[in-house]
Amino acid sequence: MSGQKDTGLVAKINDVLATRITMIVGSIWAFYAFIIFGLTPLIWPDYETQILYWSNFLQLIFLPVITVGTAILNRDSERRASQDHHTIRSEFSLLKDSHQCNHDALREVAGGLAELLRQSNLEVSDGLRELANGEVVRGSRPRRP
Repeated sequence: MSGQKDTGLVAKINDVLATRITMIVGSIWAFYAFIIFGLTPLIWPDYETQILYWSNFLQLIFLPVITVGTAILNRDSERRASQDHHTIRSEFSLLKDSHQCNHDALREVAGGLAELLRQSNLEVSDGLRELANGEVVRGSRPRRP
C-alpha cells in the first residue's frame, strides 16, 4: 500500500460495507443465527459436509471484513477523541484566562478596600494587604493568625 487514504466513491462504499457488516456480525442476533447454523448437523446429519464447507467459507469472508470494519471504527473513534481533546484544551485555556481576569479583579478590589480602610484609619488585615499587593500565590489561601 502507498499509505495514502482513498477518498473516492469506492473507498467510501467499502468503508460503509465493512462497518455495517462488522456491526451486523457483531450483534447478538448474528450470534444466535450462527448457533442455529452450527447445530443444523444435529437435525440434518446428511448435510454436515456442506454445512462445514459454508461455515469455513463464512469464516474466510467475515474475518477480513470484521478486521477492516474494526479498523474503520477505531479510526473514527480516534478522530472523535482528538476533537474532544482539542475542545477540552481550548476550554481549559478559556478557564485559565477567566481565572486570571477574576484574580486581577479581586486584587484590584482588595487594593481599593485596603485603601478605604487606611483612609478610615481602620486596620488592614495581613491577608487583604498581601492580596492587594499581589503577594498571594495563585491557588493559595491567605494565612490565618
